[in-house]
Amino acid sequence: RLVSIPFLISSALAGAFGFYLGNNIGLHTGLHHGHQQCLSEKTSEIENLKVEGNRLRREIASIRKMAEEKGISDNVIDTARKRANTPRFPKGLSKIASGSVLVDRDDFASIFDMGVPLDKSLEENSQVLLLYNRQNAMPKNQTLLNEGKLTGEIPIAKSALEATENCDFLNVVLTNVNAKRAQCIAIMGQYESFHIQKFMRLTEVVKEPLSRSNPLRLVSRGAQDNGRLSTKPPLKSHTLDYWRLLVPYLAKLPQVLERLDLVAKEVAGSLNTIIVMVCNHGQSELLLNFVCSAKARNLSLKQVLLFATDIETKELAESIGITVFFDDETFGSMPKAPAYVYADPNFTKMMMAKVYCVQLLAMLDYDFLFQDVDLIWFRNPLEIFHNTSHPWHNFDVYFQDDGNHALFYSPYSANTGFYYVRQNDRTRYFFNSLLLAGDLIAGTHSHQIALIALLNEHASLYGLKTKILSRDGDDFPGGYHYHNRKAWMRGFFKNEYDPYIFHMSWTSSKINKRKFMEQVGFWYLNERCIGKTLNEIGGTANTCCLAEPNVVCHYRDKPSVIPCKDSRPIDKDKPSFWD
Repeated sequence: RLVSIPFLISSALAGAFGFYLGNNIGLHTGLHHGHQQCLSEKTSEIENLKVEGNRLRREIASIRKMAEEKGISDNVIDTARKRANTPRFPKGLSKIASGSVLVDRDDFASIFDMGVPLDKSLEENSQVLLLYNRQNAMPKNQTLLNEGKLTGEIPIAKSALEATENCDFLNVVLTNVNAKRAQCIAIMGQYESFHIQKFMRLTEVVKEPLSRSNPLRLVSRGAQDNGRLSTKPPLKSHTLDYWRLLVPYLAKLPQVLERLDLVAKEVAGSLNTIIVMVCNHGQSELLLNFVCSAKARNLSLKQVLLFATDIETKELAESIGITVFFDDETFGSMPKAPAYVYADPNFTKMMMAKVYCVQLLAMLDYDFLFQDVDLIWFRNPLEIFHNTSHPWHNFDVYFQDDGNHALFYSPYSANTGFYYVRQNDRTRYFFNSLLLAGDLIAGTHSHQIALIALLNEHASLYGLKTKILSRDGDDFPGGYHYHNRKAWMRGFFKNEYDPYIFHMSWTSSKINKRKFMEQVGFWYLNERCIGKTLNEIGGTANTCCLAEPNVVCHYRDKPSVIPCKDSRPIDKDKPSFWD
């Protein structure tokens, strides 16, 4: 990289000035207050200082000679000398930024884990910029202190700990790094806010795209450059409809909690932890497949508590050895039919069942792992959440990374089909707040959008510590891996990874969930039991379980444990997964 002569002169003079100033102050203080036995050490330091001073003088003389050879005048050198002592930031910013330092992004994120799913560092996004409002907030290192507050290149700290060693407060801003955006970031001294104020060149007309001819206008965080809003407030009708459900639910809540606690305490055991699931008959084959797959691996399900929303599901689950809680008044209005597509009316109604069951357990002060029925286990996931020596054991809630990092899921992209909760005041209030946001769930047709919006606010306001199990990890794969990480799936089939679970998310209907699970070797349910009641099956549902998975090819372009090259693609003209 080419460096200008004036810059070299500035850097050398700044270094020399800072070096002499820092060391002379240190030596003077030490000699003044030190004891006689330290004099020899100080004498040695003085000699080293003289040697270093001579070296710097030779370096400056060398640079001057280079300047003369290049025809650079004394005026330029004088200008460089002045620059060497010029503050990096003007007086008008001195209460916001008196100095700055860079630090490695990965190191910073590892020390200050905010729980968000961390994007991989790239060459253009590999450092973090720190601004210091006062000189005594800056690192003790003299080079960082001097170079950080003066003009020239921003110095790089050895570590995030060094860069923040004198910070009593650290505010972190996470911002988009999309190179296609013409983005500005403004930091203004003001009464402190913990929300980003977002301006875009949009009109008031929804769906009218961004245009440079429009003035910047204050918008919601969900505003997109195409003019659409990723999240809208619920309508009055959504609120009134939900209140009609909520009032009777709250009226009988004390009695339901009393009944539930009798069942829950038997399931929770000494670790006070429950694995909670909720299911209607329309999804019962996915529930049975989960149980059968766990039995095939000899994994205990004694801590599973199923909230059944109909009597048919209650009977099936109890016959296969699962503890069930069924309250007809609370769940009787839920649909028995499956959700045929994501966000259809049945899907939205079942989202409220997912809210009720976790709110009830949070009120009873249990730790719990909530999971959807479209999962299989390879290992009991409670192992990792109960591991007190794990680096991220001190979080309140843990969510599988959904994988979809779209605006409406930012910044967490939490998947609401697999998450673990430690009971405390923060988590209890969080799930009570989610209960009161039923109109938002109805309005967005998404339990996930409402929950993530609350995560944002509760993390900021109450310090709710949220950890996302990153999509780039190997322990908690799901639909994102299945549809987007082709190399990972191939490695999985070669036993290169040892995940805890696999969650067949990112799939629009239970029909395709079953097909995808069949062709990857996750389907352990006999065909004759699909969609049947216990009476139609006869006997117990245990007879429905297969000892080995039923592997069937359906789509050549989707991951499969065996080659499915002769099958049709689900996506038009897509090649085989095995090509």
